[in-house]
Amino acid sequence: GFQALCIRRWRNMGVQIKVSTADITTLDGAKQLMRESSELAPVGGIFNLAAVLRDGLIENLTESDFVISALPKIVGTKNLDIISREYSSLDYFVVFSSITSGRGNLGQTNYGLSNSAMERIMEQRQAVGLPGLAIQWGAIGDVGIILEKMGAFNDTEIGGTLPQRIQNCLDTMDIFLQQPHPILSSYVVGNKNNSAENVNKVSVVQAVANILGIKAVESVNGNTTLADLGMDSLMGTEIKQTLERNYDVVLSALEIRNLTFDKLGKLD
Repeated sequence: GFQALCIRRWRNMGVQIKVSTADITTLDGAKQLMRESSELAPVGGIFNLAAVLRDGLIENLTESDFVISALPKIVGTKNLDIISREYSSLDYFVVFSSITSGRGNLGQTNYGLSNSAMERIMEQRQAVGLPGLAIQWGAIGDVGIILEKMGAFNDTEIGGTLPQRIQNCLDTMDIFLQQPHPILSSYVVGNKNNSAENVNKVSVVQAVANILGIKAVESVNGNTTLADLGMDSLMGTEIKQTLERNYDVVLSALEIRNLTFDKLGKLD
């Protein structure tokens, strides 16, 4: 993936890279990671980019869904926070949060909670003079979850944001690392001024297909429900918002799960 490509590039540049299997969701694992790192050089920065999604409407979420989503973000960050205080060489402590924490997103209560908790830890660190920064990212289009679910260079609007390109993310982070604030946000705002003419250039069928990552609509059985086509709760939320915002169609989550492309075609 993208990480492997970056590691190869860095190694070709002469950078020493070590991949650790230490489990930071345990205090011993966090200690092991910091010990291994300090053997290479003084630890100058910690970046927690972990994310585990267990999406679902809140009435369907279980305790396990919250725990699994929280482990790498809340527990891992707490452990790294504790252990890192022993290292005076630390200049940066950065965690990747999400716009779902700042603005919320239906179906991601557990994910939003995990990100919000990390932000509180960063606030506490800064309050006592330690480095700490949480970045609320919007959708990112070139690598990561959006790419895996929807395909490369997808411009589908998600939660009111368009996918932000990775180079722009890196440029933005370079600026953010110099700021004195514990929580910053970066996202590309979707076009709020779509005219009816522009919206109608994309049929409702094509709009939903884009969200599902389906490139050839004609290859899909028109009677297959969106749920059976692999729609998760995140996609379902985006479809619901798109139908309401751009096509004046209001449906429940269950009705959207049972939609087919044949039914969608009748909405045009």
